[in-house]
Amino acid sequence: MANRLDSWHGSWFHPYSFVDLSVVREPSGEGDDAFVVDVSFRVAGRVVVPVRAEFTAPGPRTVLMRITEGEGATSVVETHATPLTAPDHAHPRTAVVEAVVAASDRRGFALARAAAPVLRPLMRRTAGRLWRDDLAYAERRWTLRDTGRFPG
Repeated sequence: MANRLDSWHGSWFHPYSFVDLSVVREPSGEGDDAFVVDVSFRVAGRVVVPVRAEFTAPGPRTVLMRITEGEGATSVVETHATPLTAPDHAHPRTAVVEAVVAASDRRGFALARAAAPVLRPLMRRTAGRLWRDDLAYAERRWTLRDTGRFPG
């Protein structure tokens, strides 16, 4: 879950998918927990889709990403983590479920929907790589934190 709230993690750990990331707004801490970023999703080679996304954490185990501008505006990705083991378990396990609701009236989105049968396998491959990278990153952070070599 920390990966989703690390506003720079996308371009640092997934440069094959995200480029040109800039933080537009950080949480103010006064009831505002939103990170707003401008980022481009790499489709292929130099072809990118720029968007503005807002990340919030409405609960301790939930992160919401809303596309507020660009292709797919109004789309939402909700990531939720559910512990599968007791908090003090030697090898904690967590189920992470991600729900995507994607919609847009923009022309590019309609083209993507028409090309969905061709794009779907590519998107699955990219999503799988993102999940594998995020899992490896989370495991490294856990190991470092568990051994006292990483604060937080």
